[in-house]
Amino acid sequence: MRPGIVLALEGPSGAGKTTAARGVAAALGTTWSPEAYRRLSPRPSLGYRSDGELARLELRLLRAEARRYVAARSASRSGRTVVADTGFLGPLTYPWSLARAGRSSPSVLPPLVRAAAAFAAADRWGLPDLVVYLATPARVRRRRVAGDPRSHPAEFAARHEAIGCIERALYHRRIALLLGDRFRVVAGDGPPPTVVRRILAELRRPPRAAPPDVGAVLDAFRGGRDPRSPSSVRRPPPPGPGDR
Repeated sequence: MRPGIVLALEGPSGAGKTTAARGVAAALGTTWSPEAYRRLSPRPSLGYRSDGELARLELRLLRAEARRYVAARSASRSGRTVVADTGFLGPLTYPWSLARAGRSSPSVLPPLVRAAAAFAAADRWGLPDLVVYLATPARVRRRRVAGDPRSHPAEFAARHEAIGCIERALYHRRIALLLGDRFRVVAGDGPPPTVVRRILAELRRPPRAAPPDVGAVLDAFRGGRDPRSPSSVRRPPPPGPGDR
């Protein structure tokens, strides 16, 4: 049986990841995987009053991502394609971005990176086969966030928007260089069926790059030099003007 793939949709809050993930999965007749936060019961508060609370929250989310990864990889090995509403890097990209915004201590991140490395060594956490980043104009994101207060609590909207901008730079300037053409950018505005068609078009273009190196991606969070793109890897297109 030919294995399926694990496709992850990334983008800032309000980019349309959940709607697109459901739509792509329906179009393919396959499985979609909700983000880790939605899988926790009871769901924790996204507020934190200290670095310790933030570290505990992100570790809990990382453990949920590990369970989610194992389920997704098991399904892909049985021949199904899994569409993930965000990949499995969130518990690393978010505190990395918080630290760079001055909203948390850099000390929160290293234990999370070590935990992710341990999960990866046990084949319990890893990277998707393909990442599609939804570049959605800020005005569209704001409208979507305001129209869905249950999924996007108003008290966290400003923080999520600010951190989403930093995460976008992280994906485009660091992670994309390591993924090569396994990282794609599509426009996230327009009617949901249009966005789904754009993503499906990317799925019809098989990646040429080798599967991503988990260790190299984790190194991007360890405070070393920014990875440099090999000459054979095409840089992804920059975000459109509306996504700035």
